[in-house]
Amino acid sequence: MVFPTNKSITAVYGQPLTLTIEFCANPAYNKVFWIARDKVVRPGNSEDGIIAYDITNSTTNCHQAVLFLTKVTNSDIGEYSFLVRSPNGISEGAFMVNMTYASGYIVQTASGCNSATLNVDVVHLLLLIFTCCY
Repeated sequence: MVFPTNKSITAVYGQPLTLTIEFCANPAYNKVFWIARDKVVRPGNSEDGIIAYDITNSTTNCHQAVLFLTKVTNSDIGEYSFLVRSPNGISEGAFMVNMTYASGYIVQTASGCNSATLNVDVVHLLLLIFTCCY
């Protein structure tokens, strides 16, 4: 049994992302792996900014698997699957990763306005453009 079976996550562009899944297997599991960006990544391995950490034990029959993305980009959007196999069958959990951009930006004002560099969010940026430069 895998928890969650399906979950949606929103990542922030340029930031790291950790996907954690718990699973229980009795009898014990004999194979686990992640499918990430059309690649199979086994626990203890890494590839192209994706790290699959070793499986850890939560209880006797339950375990935790972690997939870590070092820096989220547009190519990281999509489905990430975790599969576990035991003598009783195969179970799967999935994450749908969406992306957003951070709300704060460093913006250099346009010529004709105050030339200071401003740290503003999107709404304030739009207000600045309409009040300062037009």
